[in-house]
Amino acid sequence: MSLSPALLRKGVAHLFLAHPDRLLEAVPQHRGWLSAAEREHAERFQRLGDGARYRATRVLVRGVLSGLLAEPPAALVFEEGAHGRPALRPGTRPLDFNASRSRAWVALVVTAGAPCGVDVEDVSRKADVLGIARAFAPSERALLEAAQGEERRRTFFALWTLKEATLKALGTGLTLPLSACAFRLEPEPPSVTFGSVVAEDPKDWFFNQLAPDEGHLVAVAVREEAAPELVLHGEAETCAAVASVK
Repeated sequence: MSLSPALLRKGVAHLFLAHPDRLLEAVPQHRGWLSAAEREHAERFQRLGDGARYRATRVLVRGVLSGLLAEPPAALVFEEGAHGRPALRPGTRPLDFNASRSRAWVALVVTAGAPCGVDVEDVSRKADVLGIARAFAPSERALLEAAQGEERRRTFFALWTLKEATLKALGTGLTLPLSACAFRLEPEPPSVTFGSVVAEDPKDWFFNQLAPDEGHLVAVAVREEAAPELVLHGEAETCAAVASVK
């Protein structure tokens, strides 16, 4: 698959996935793509591997958007919104994007302009599921309380990833309460009910969830007039596409 501006079409969302180490290995020239601020930020991480995962996320964003915009990766200029959500500098061809990372995966969703968000989570990591769920909507808490063991854990992360992806698409992040969007997981695909603090019509929102492996979940949220097509670019395709960018 060759990245090009022709891939940016209304009604289509692209999801790119890769392991951080494999993506960086595929793009040995990646340090030259990063801004001075990004390189400095990567050096500030203390835990082993966190800096590399941050760099992989930025390489994924710069590589993919470079191909879609036909601009050099290092030439892309980003700015942060009021709540820290990265965006391209105004004046660039309209598109929307959002990235996420875990210890094992980096993920990027891109649309032709429809607001979008993505979250990838390690479902095996320790979490006080019912404790965190006290901040969820009552219907979601009831769903978790009715589940047991592994089912409860996976249900929690299914809800969590959907919430993260949606709040990121809204541009608010966790400045809104976790109860601001309440999800139903069945029937598939997931659906949402927004609280009074969110002036959105649930009919305008579409969600996808997938498991890149047994230990992880990815959720994608897109605000679009009609259900968008989600095009998945797996690791081999993603690494090859980013590596081909000049």
